[in-house]
Amino acid sequence: MKAGKILIVDDEKDIRSLMQEIFEEEGYQIETAANGVQAKKAWKSNVPDVIFLDVWMPDIDGITLLKEMQSDPLLEQTSIVMMSGHGTIETAIEATKLGAYDFLEKPLSLAKLIVIAERALQHTRLHQENRQLKQTLPEQILPIGKSKLMSSLRESVERLAKYSMPILITGEAGSGKKHFAKAVHKTSDRKEAGLLTFYANDFNALVENALHADTTLLNQLRQIDGGTLVISDADQLNEASQSLLSNLILNHCFQIATQPECIQLDLRVIALSKIGLETVHLQGQFRDDLYQRLQVMSIQVPALRQHTEDIPDLIEHFINQFVTHEGLGYRHFSVSAQNIMRQYSWPGNLRELQNLIQKLLILGNGDVTDEEIRSALTQSEQNETAGLGVDTSVNLKQAKDQFEKAYLSQLLRETGGNVSETAKRSGVDRTNLYRKLKALGIDPKNPL
Repeated sequence: MKAGKILIVDDEKDIRSLMQEIFEEEGYQIETAANGVQAKKAWKSNVPDVIFLDVWMPDIDGITLLKEMQSDPLLEQTSIVMMSGHGTIETAIEATKLGAYDFLEKPLSLAKLIVIAERALQHTRLHQENRQLKQTLPEQILPIGKSKLMSSLRESVERLAKYSMPILITGEAGSGKKHFAKAVHKTSDRKEAGLLTFYANDFNALVENALHADTTLLNQLRQIDGGTLVISDADQLNEASQSLLSNLILNHCFQIATQPECIQLDLRVIALSKIGLETVHLQGQFRDDLYQRLQVMSIQVPALRQHTEDIPDLIEHFINQFVTHEGLGYRHFSVSAQNIMRQYSWPGNLRELQNLIQKLLILGNGDVTDEEIRSALTQSEQNETAGLGVDTSVNLKQAKDQFEKAYLSQLLRETGGNVSETAKRSGVDRTNLYRKLKALGIDPKNPL
């Protein structure tokens, strides 16, 4: 006797009866419903593994009912198969885009009906097993790898987790700044209170709304009272947002210019930035009290090219992540494949590595070949280079600073940190170059 439970939703009694007879002979437990009302009652009283749903019914159309099913947590692990008569195939195809597992065309093929039921049940059970696995496997949150850089980062996470001071995390795009912030939060006593992340521009917009008596931001922050607030691209925060964060850090309260009331909130603030805050501070665009507090504990997350010895550990981590959480098939990366990856520069850092591994798992089977790796890295490099275009989310001065920092950092890497050679190649006077490096927050001995 199969444990699978099937719900058949169709307004035609003959079809319901025929399908019920066929499936019961195959050992399934069957419930039937003639309309949407009966269907809702049936799945709420006995959650099915698979639902066969007709597109057209007298009280509600199948697409609308499908959307209701998809939004019901009870059916989170249920596979839904749409059934459609001639002339409604396009609707059924649209249903699969909305989350239906498959669709059958009427008149029904009995052989195909049984096969689809078996596959849908296997699909449901796979998702159920993955969900159980997610609940039993501990989440790996600390920086991954055996290198000295990663060991140092893990020590920083464990040390910072014990305190509540604000933190500034800098590093290139995709290097793992958000992951580091999450690790600090998850390792701290604040982990149960929640974590909330905003991009600076979104935070600026919410603060602007708050100035006009909109309570959206306040309500969101109240929900994580005692937790952690993370702000990405902190160098793009406007004056009002900086004032609000300053009050959160220095006075532990939510206060904006238009409202004198100070609402007590206990939040740890973690600011993220690709370029750091020194430039905008020197330009008078970042308030001094907030800058000084954030600079007390500043952490630099290294680029992946600085710790490529960790790539084997990272490959294993991302493979386990995709196999466990997304149901992708496992593939083995040989030592030679890993060495090819270690020799690559990774302009997109951890994010680029993660995306590449996901692509290889989706598009191939068996061992990953060296040729696959080389081809994938070539394509990845082209994509990353194309993505280095103009960032219009910042003003012209910030865009210029970003370019100069990237340009001079690259020159310093190519010259091995030789400032004289860098000055010669860039055409910048050596004294002016030192001044510019300091303003951009570039360490000549460690140009990231």
